[in-house]
Amino acid sequence: MGGVELIGRARELADLTAAVGAAGHGPASLLLRGAAGVGKTALLEAAADDARHRGYLVRHVTTSAPQPYALLCQILKDDKSDLPFHLRQHPSQLDEPALVTALLLTFDLLTRDGPALIVADDIHRCDEASTRALATALSNTSTERIAILLAARDNTPPIPGIPRYDIGPLPEEAAARLLDTLTRPAGRQNRAEILRRAEGNPLSLRILTGEQLPPEFPDAIRALPPATRWLLLHAALAGDPEHIGTLTRAAGMSLDLRHWAPAEQAGLIAVRDGQSHFRHPLYRAACTVVETPGDVARAHRNLAAATDDPYHRARHLAEGNPGRDEEVAAALETAAAGSLARSDYLAAAGALQSAAERSGDDEAAARRYARAVFAAHRSGDPEWTIRLYEKSVALTTDPDVTGMAATGAGFALVHLCRPWQAFDIAAQAARGSARTNQIALAAAAAALHSGDPAHREQLPSLLPADTRPEDQLTRDAILAIADPATFTARPITDRSTTPGITRTLLTGTIAFLIDDSAKAAAELRSLWDMGTQYGAHGAVLGSFPLLIIALIDAGKWAEADRLMTDAEQSAEIRVPVLGSVLPALRSVLHSLRHVGTPTEAPNDPPNTTLLGNIQQRASALTALSAGDYPLAYQRFRALWDTDGTPRHYVLAPRSLPQLALTAAITGNRADAVTVLRLAESSAGTTTSRMTMLLAHAEALLDETDGAEDHFQRALADPQRALQWPLEYAEAQLNLGLWLRGRRRLHDARPHLLSARDTFLRLGAEGHAEQARRGLPVGLRAAGEPEPEADAFAALTAQKQMIARMAAAGMSNRQIAEKLFLSPRTVGSHLYRIYAELGVGSRHQLRTLIES
Repeated sequence: MGGVELIGRARELADLTAAVGAAGHGPASLLLRGAAGVGKTALLEAAADDARHRGYLVRHVTTSAPQPYALLCQILKDDKSDLPFHLRQHPSQLDEPALVTALLLTFDLLTRDGPALIVADDIHRCDEASTRALATALSNTSTERIAILLAARDNTPPIPGIPRYDIGPLPEEAAARLLDTLTRPAGRQNRAEILRRAEGNPLSLRILTGEQLPPEFPDAIRALPPATRWLLLHAALAGDPEHIGTLTRAAGMSLDLRHWAPAEQAGLIAVRDGQSHFRHPLYRAACTVVETPGDVARAHRNLAAATDDPYHRARHLAEGNPGRDEEVAAALETAAAGSLARSDYLAAAGALQSAAERSGDDEAAARRYARAVFAAHRSGDPEWTIRLYEKSVALTTDPDVTGMAATGAGFALVHLCRPWQAFDIAAQAARGSARTNQIALAAAAAALHSGDPAHREQLPSLLPADTRPEDQLTRDAILAIADPATFTARPITDRSTTPGITRTLLTGTIAFLIDDSAKAAAELRSLWDMGTQYGAHGAVLGSFPLLIIALIDAGKWAEADRLMTDAEQSAEIRVPVLGSVLPALRSVLHSLRHVGTPTEAPNDPPNTTLLGNIQQRASALTALSAGDYPLAYQRFRALWDTDGTPRHYVLAPRSLPQLALTAAITGNRADAVTVLRLAESSAGTTTSRMTMLLAHAEALLDETDGAEDHFQRALADPQRALQWPLEYAEAQLNLGLWLRGRRRLHDARPHLLSARDTFLRLGAEGHAEQARRGLPVGLRAAGEPEPEADAFAALTAQKQMIARMAAAGMSNRQIAEKLFLSPRTVGSHLYRIYAELGVGSRHQLRTLIES
């Protein structure tokens, strides 16, 4: 569509382009109506761009001149030479029937060589006679391939004969995405406050992030009587809708409410259920622009005296008394405590920031900024958190205060995909005299995300020397992150007083690290629900990748899918850590479910970070599902350094079977054995899962009959099928194929059938098809097709050659270059070869050919 991208307007743009497309068969029209700045102009431009690409003649009509028949003048201006003489006059000199005739002839001229589109914006500025004549002309057309798109304000009367299409505010999620594309000034406004004040209006988002307010909004406020402006100022400053009687008393105006009438009559506000509502968010913004700072401060003081809410009273007192005032600062801090008790972290952070700005001295300000850091982190706004942290540490060197600030900043930097900086800040604070478990926990979160061995080695030394029983769970989580291979989980006792959200985070993280996938999925899912329910988004963001991985490992793919959709659509949760990892997690799930298409290798070299390894594994799984084994091996191998050290100590070892499979097919056994031996030597306290994965990898790399013993070790505990269904079924599949290759057909059948059933239950279509095709001839389930006897010998010479090359590990592109074919032709041949031989992959093909 010409590169035009409209955030959150896909449905509206589809409707507009459909209306324009209908003009290919006859006349079509649409009137877009919506508030100022809602995006009507952008939609018109996108629809016009689409029409040009379809070959339409597009004419833009300007309607800024409020002259009689201005709209018609613009439509007719380029085509008068082709009109009959009696219609060449200025439109104002023609009667309406003549104008309609002129328009009909113009439509005919415009559509002589193809369909045409006329676009007219802001037609609320046009005279009524123009729109009436235009509607009449459209109603008298029948075969002309003409489309007309008009746009007007939401209070514009409908035009008879032209369908109306109302454009509403952006949905929350789309408004959040749009905000993320804008540059926000480093002011006090946080992300959530901007979204709330903008009310889904794109223009308001741009104004609130630094653009100049269009003059029409302050001009509309200035046109009101002074008493009405004074009332609207109080309404604008109140923030949330306030009862109109409270606002009137606060402003000291007449309780008969007559001074509200001019604003309502002008269409600036609507009074519903005893509350005043601004019809456009920028009218609210304009109320403070047209008044002096002194009047704004006085209105805040009036509101502070009128409200019973402690938080709003403190906020208005602060805004009404600029400068340092310790009494006001203390009131704000008290209000913040109430907000924290209600888990309203946004309100608490804002109140604490205001308290810091009005504190009587720098030390008090630094302490309040540090408390605001924690609240802002919990609210899920990492950029705001870092700004508050910088303000706090600039005012003090007190280790208690800097440690408190560093804790929130460490977590926030993890959410910003900056784990090295997060670790440095948290570790430096932990080495101070204010060493606490919470600071060490922030450092541990950074170490888990960075994957840096040097970070993990330092974690035990960052812990306090003495640990109270109620802090033991935090200490356990830190030690598990530091070295899960030697960590021994201890029972959680009721002595722990760790708060609910933090407790669930810790138990879920420990479960993830010790390969208890079911418990990790349950705990981290509970954490996600608590965080989103109570607005504590910052507490759940860093663990979200662990949650999705645990759900996939535990076989809960549909739940993982739903949670990723929720995260993508959430307006509150939009941080780099999710933006970086969600596409990769989606790719992992898609690759497991379907046959994929290999993609280009990542531009950035693999790194040690948790997110980097997830992205690399996603890329490797895509290549594997497409059957491109050389590429898959290259990408799986990149999860380890050249010496075999895992780039991420938790994630890389879980891909050992895939590394072994691709290595065996591509002739890289020796290199993969080096990686495997190092993994075995550093396994420490081996979990049941790692025992299975190591044995599975060993079996795939063993070219002797001893491979069967390794397969049997991998499958020794049937409970593994319940805990890690995909990985267990993959071991069953490969054992079945191994047995088939040795013509032990009856031994192979139960493993292949069991694997197939698991894959079907999970939704792993590609895996299931591979297991089905791997079933030996004559031993497939009833109704399943069987290949012909000696099917390989029955293949054509060219197909046999392609099959042998594919079995040897060559990619489609390499085969194509050898045989002077296109990769697509090779892929088509392989598809048919697989069907004729009853196999589902290059690995099975190799087994069949060599057997």
